[in-house]
Amino acid sequence: MEKKVLTLLLGSPRIGGNTEALADALAEGAREKGYEIRKVHLATMNLKGCIDCRKCWSLGKPCIQNDDMDQVYPDIEDASIVVFVSPLYFYSWTTQIKPVWDRLLPYFMPGAKRTVPAKKTILLAAAGDAEDECFEGMKASFKLGAGFVGWEIIGQICAIDVYAKGDMQSKGVEYLQKAVELGRSL
Repeated sequence: MEKKVLTLLLGSPRIGGNTEALADALAEGAREKGYEIRKVHLATMNLKGCIDCRKCWSLGKPCIQNDDMDQVYPDIEDASIVVFVSPLYFYSWTTQIKPVWDRLLPYFMPGAKRTVPAKKTILLAAAGDAEDECFEGMKASFKLGAGFVGWEIIGQICAIDVYAKGDMQSKGVEYLQKAVELGRSL
């Protein structure tokens, strides 16, 4: 039986905040389905942006830059499902998670030593805004990015009106339940 791995890429600079609560709820449901859960706190890592040098794999690893992305790559490679978890910042991704998107490039370059095909992906996001439309930019980016890398989107939960730490547990209970159910459906 193939090992099932759910990798949570946590893009919030706030450890234990609203998006992490959402991710933990998804993980709870997925654990019931036999998934190994890997939480990657991107805010605790040194991640540089892609410099588009096109020297991917030239040093025997995905990227020539020496930073903590070398620790993130294996968690993405091993994952059956990659979950992008981010609060909404100026209608898009946080600075912590954006480098991960950009630095997937080595897997899709001609001559890539390894690829990451046939993955499934989920978006979990939260915003203090009170209108669902606030997520349109992030959702468009997610759809286009997933399409570029050929990953199947199997779920999206975008929670509105949760800003202060703890709001998810008090005002976002329905989102937490949706996340548990999504995890159980995997």
